[in-house]
Parts: sequence; C-alpha cells; structure tokens
Amino acid sequence: MGLEDWTARASKARRAAHRALAKHESAASRVVLLEDLTKSLSGTPVDVQDYFSEAIACLEGELYRSGIVLAWAGHFHVFSEACYQKHEADIRTARAKWAFKDLAELKELIAESQFLIVAKDVKFTTKAQLRILDGQLSQRNQCAHPTLYRPSMNAAIGYVDDMIRQTLSYLPPPL
Repeated sequence: MGLEDWTARASKARRAAHRALAKHESAASRVVLLEDLTKSLSGTPVDVQDYFSEAIACLEGELYRSGIVLAWAGHFHVFSEACYQKHEADIRTARAKWAFKDLAELKELIAESQFLIVAKDVKFTTKAQLRILDGQLSQRNQCAHPTLYRPSMNAAIGYVDDMIRQTLSYLPPPL
C-alpha cells in the first residue's frame, strides 16, 4: 500500500470521525459539515471561496466573531456585485446624488446598510429579505466592533451556514 492509499484512508477516517462527533452539540467537529457546503461554491471566484474557507477556519479555531465577519464580507461581496451588474442604471436613477464611477467607488462612498436599502428600492431584494439582511449586518457589526456580544458556536455556525446559502442564491447555476 502506497502513501497515496494511506493518505486517502486517513482522510476518510478523519471525515468519519468528524461526522460521528458532529452529532454532539458542543463538538467542534460540527464545523466540518460546513465544509461540504463550501464545496458548492466551487467554480466561483477564488476570493469568494477564500472568504468562506477562512470563516470556517475561524470557527474551527473558536474565533466565532471573526468567522461571522468574514462570512458577511464574502456574502456582501457577491450580493453587491450581483445587484450592481443587474441594476447599475436603476441605482444611479434611484440615488441620483450618489456620484460614483464603479462598484468599488460606490462601496467606498456609502455604508453597507445604505446599499441594502437601495437594493430593495431597485427590486433586487424584497422588504422581507431586507429585514433579514439588516439583522445579519447588525450581528456582523456586533462582532466587528467592540461590544460585549460573544456568539456561541451554534450561533456562529448558523450564521456562516446562512451566509453561504444566501450567497449561492445570487450566483448563476453551475454549468
């Protein structure tokens, strides 16, 4: 049996152990289940995959606030690009006072919360979705700024899971 065979066996055993441990609520192995979800991001730009891979690495290291911040960053990156690609003219019409040359400048000019509102105004998202996104942005802000908020492992895993699933909804289906 060669090294490749042993490596494959070890990897298979590791995954089986994580799946068994993941059934226990306090086990860090539950994070491994998110790795399967990130595989669905394959084919997306490397930077998008990196955001979520790093978010999961943070969860594995019990850096829950950091994981939430990175998951939001990955989601907002895709969300804003998809909205801008589909509705650039509508955004310019809806916010005629906003002077920007491209998406990068727009994101520097306005707060993320304002971008979410204009996304609703141009019908990229609904009022109900905006409420959810506002709540997720609020949770991200609690993690990114000095507060007493300390998310649990369960809250952080749920947040990252939500962000990955929502991000997938803004991406074109795989070929």
